[in-house]
Amino acid sequence: MERISVSVRRLMLLNRRQQGTARRGLIVSGPPTTGKTTTLLEMGRTFELAEQRRHPGRTDHLPVVFLAVPPASTPKMLVSEFARFLGIPIAIRMNQAQITDAVCHLLCLLETKLVLVDDVHLLDTRTRAGAETSDQMKHLGERIPATFVYAGVDVEASPLLNGPRGAQLAGRFTWSATPPCPAAPTNSAPSGWTSSPTWNGPCACATTA
Repeated sequence: MERISVSVRRLMLLNRRQQGTARRGLIVSGPPTTGKTTTLLEMGRTFELAEQRRHPGRTDHLPVVFLAVPPASTPKMLVSEFARFLGIPIAIRMNQAQITDAVCHLLCLLETKLVLVDDVHLLDTRTRAGAETSDQMKHLGERIPATFVYAGVDVEASPLLNGPRGAQLAGRFTWSATPPCPAAPTNSAPSGWTSSPTWNGPCACATTA
């Protein structure tokens, strides 16, 4: 856990100095039940508590976002998971681009610095939906000025890294293996993480990449 946290802190410092959109990230990989989700949740909780100590009483800031990739995910399903965590109401008529704009707007507005995405091994870039969802993750990483940490089962051997898309992803992310530890539930955010205010239109950061 400490080794992974140190790696994330270094990447966050590096990304803070990054002028372009090609920010660096971390992939946490390992066999099932080796504590990948536990590591993400504890990392997020620790970072959020540190931010609360640094900015006591601040209510317009969401330092960390956590979500899991849905099975057989599409780009709209993925970005809807972000919206659900943020408390953004999704109208039936909203399309993928509109939800994406809302999510990027709010994460910019709330100055989110760390985005944790679990179960990335479920993305199969050999399928059209998987490839498009992988592209959506890349798009979000370019529009949101935060450090992204992915976790999944044996990601280095998963279809996520196949082809040109996989090569580009692998080139931007560093790797860390998880040591065995008790696993935590994957379907909930860490205790103490709260929903953000309802979004209210586009912000300057939410430009098309």
